Amino acid sequence: MRPVICLLISLVVWACQPKSTETTSEHTESNPAAGFSPNELEGEWHMITEVDGEWILYYPCDADNTFIQLKSDSIVIGWGQDATAGKIENRAIDGDKLTLAVNDSYSVNTYQVRIDQTGYTEWWLWEDAEKPSRFINAANKSQYKEVRQPCKECWDDCEEEQ
Repeated sequence: MRPVICLLISLVVWACQPKSTETTSEHTESNPAAGFSPNELEGEWHMITEVDGEWILYYPCDADNTFIQLKSDSIVIGWGQDATAGKIENRAIDGDKLTLAVNDSYSVNTYQVRIDQTGYTEWWLWEDAEKPSRFINAANKSQYKEVRQPCKECWDDCEEEQ
């Protein structure tokens, strides 16, 4: 009787284990060549800009800083003045880059991301970009200086202090 009870308990425990909904193993496994797991990239990311050799969080006077919110099945990209939200239809790891195919209900766009040798996360968001943009995790924002472009550089009728 004891072996039957153990078998039943084992079956119940096995049946209660969470099941992966991914269709390929590359979606959930770490790729040693890439140096990261796609799951590590989930969260909120903010673009940093290099100014005089220093990396800062730059907020233009007429827009917000670019950000990315990444979940296992979706992405939101805040472009500054508007945002794109989409469902991740496919993930592929090629060498040290993760490529995401994102359906935003108008089209399927491809974005690439990698972690560079210095530990920065680099995103290719624009097709005509010569190089990627660097992003930091939201948890690290306090480590970077925020620079807000003065309103008067964009608008004549600013109400901010001179």
